[in-house]
Amino acid sequence: MISVDSYFEKVKEYKFLAKHEVGQNFLIDPDVCEKIVSFAELKPSDRVLEIGPGAGSLSYFIAQSGSDSDLIDIDEGLITKLKGDFSEKENVHPLVGNALRWDFSTYDKVVGNLPYYITTSLIERILLDGKRLTKASLMVQKEAFTRITSKIGTPDYGPLPILLSYRAFVKKEMFVPRTSFLPMPHIDSVVFSMSFKDDEGTVSPKDLYKVMTALFLHRRKTILNNLTSYLGDSLKAKDVLKKACIDIKERPENLSLAQYLSLAKALL
Repeated sequence: MISVDSYFEKVKEYKFLAKHEVGQNFLIDPDVCEKIVSFAELKPSDRVLEIGPGAGSLSYFIAQSGSDSDLIDIDEGLITKLKGDFSEKENVHPLVGNALRWDFSTYDKVVGNLPYYITTSLIERILLDGKRLTKASLMVQKEAFTRITSKIGTPDYGPLPILLSYRAFVKKEMFVPRTSFLPMPHIDSVVFSMSFKDDEGTVSPKDLYKVMTALFLHRRKTILNNLTSYLGDSLKAKDVLKKACIDIKERPENLSLAQYLSLAKALL
């Protein structure tokens, strides 16, 4: 492959082709890119998915890991570029595809600079469908990271932060300033890693998420009111809450992961 400096000079040329409507901002700092990929701890035996490779900033370092890697992007022009860039790398497969409809179940690792407008949906897909994932290294807007890691009792606390804590250990790895991109976005970014837990636990992630989504449907209502709406039976709702040892007057944002797991078990 060509040198790092030469490759990233080519990346910079693509700033004029970035599509604002799909959140394209290309990373131009090779040191940042190398660190992002390193957080995924890629090995030659891994099957890797890169979400939204864009002009190939992270792909350059993923290719050097020797991992069997799929690079998926909805932009056919950029995929054509990547096919040329990595034509001599048999382990790298640039593919046109929509990450929201992609099958995550066959990958060990995920890496990506997630498009801002579908960040939440993508993380949801990763957590629910990435059954054999062991590690992920993802970059998101700073505000998005704050939302998805919000704590109990806060306004953004909800199904996704709870599911995230159920499926993985999360670590904030680094701050990435907006100056690391072309075109330069309006806000800064954060890179975080997910180390997936070996055991999914006693409740499947999809069952847990289904219950939580229903119970957070009306945040201002009590857990009893939301559960009654979900079950269509107030007496049954009271019985379930009693079995789960949860106060009927509690509100969804004040329940812990352990309490939601108890609720899910009582409902199954």
